Amino acid sequence: MKIRIPVIFIALLLVSASSAVRAGKEQTGTEAMQYFSANYLEARQKFLDASHAAGADLEHFQNPHTGPQGEPLFTDVALLGPRDANTILVLSSATHGVEGFTGSAIQTGLLQEGIGSHLAADTGLLLIHAINPCGFAHLRRVNEDNVDLNRNFGDHTKPYPANPGYEVLADAISPASLSIWANARSTMKLFWYGLTNGRDALKQAISGGQYIHPQGLFYGGRQEAWSNKTIRAIAGKYLGSAKRVVIIDFHTGLGPYGNAEVIMNEPEQSSAYRRAVTWWGDRVRSSVSGGSVSIHLEATLKLGFSTMLPDAEITAVSLEFGTVEPKQVFLALRAENWLHHHGSPDHPRAKEIKEDLLRAFYPDQDDWRMQVLEHGRTVVEQVQQQLQ
Repeated sequence: MKIRIPVIFIALLLVSASSAVRAGKEQTGTEAMQYFSANYLEARQKFLDASHAAGADLEHFQNPHTGPQGEPLFTDVALLGPRDANTILVLSSATHGVEGFTGSAIQTGLLQEGIGSHLAADTGLLLIHAINPCGFAHLRRVNEDNVDLNRNFGDHTKPYPANPGYEVLADAISPASLSIWANARSTMKLFWYGLTNGRDALKQAISGGQYIHPQGLFYGGRQEAWSNKTIRAIAGKYLGSAKRVVIIDFHTGLGPYGNAEVIMNEPEQSSAYRRAVTWWGDRVRSSVSGGSVSIHLEATLKLGFSTMLPDAEITAVSLEFGTVEPKQVFLALRAENWLHHHGSPDHPRAKEIKEDLLRAFYPDQDDWRMQVLEHGRTVVEQVQQQLQ
């Protein structure tokens, strides 16, 4: 005997199932939004709570400076898996302070979603939260000494690389005034330099790093910063016995909105680059060979790990998430730098300037946050599968 099920009943079942799937995704998305935070203290607490729940071993490194309300600031380290593992995956956030909101959310999300239960044998996971806690808390990209940490990991016993383009443009890149006339002069000077020297030369002049102007943008510092010393201490303690170390340092601010690029400071011919392509495919770009959203930098955290761990196989990348147009990012950085050195917290434009900087590196749109969370999760899962 054949049982006839009305077509309308089947249709209703399909509609109900589809609605349930959509509702489940929406609920998942709502829960995922909770990984993101409004300030450093909230981000830190979420990370610590997730680390405790995951059973991680925790260690805290206190920065000598304090937050906006006088609160203590920390770089926190969470370890899952054996301390003496041969392979260790490192996930780090807030090398560039205000960019830390996104990296922190990804770290917290992965912990809450059980990343520790997916570790292969003899593999550890080290999460470094808020490498630059002072910049994170005060909504600055740089550290407590105005140092850009990704220009600070070079050899401070040797002469610093020159940046003649920055010398020419210093007063336009970091002006003492943001008046209409000062902005007009700066804009014309930058435009003319780009016109006569080329766009790449302008980018290198602005963001290639400089060691002459302590109050300028992209200042690399003239000694190892606190965060630099702290990372070296962490590497010695947690990574010293590892034979293979993979580092993913989360960043924002370069590239198309919501895009995720895996950036390497290695040439395409290097074994590290070839490993990265095997793991992440066409997401990978070399700042050395060109084609990356980032110019090549010589004193980055990524390159620093190779000198800290000379006997290990190192694959160190930045996972860069695009936000807004480069001009908007630059103007936000320039204005915030002016506010810090020439303005004051109670300046009439202070709140606007800080908000502009925050949104240049941390958009408040849900679609962007869901995209970067998914990209971050995917990139980490891909390398975990390869490390099995």
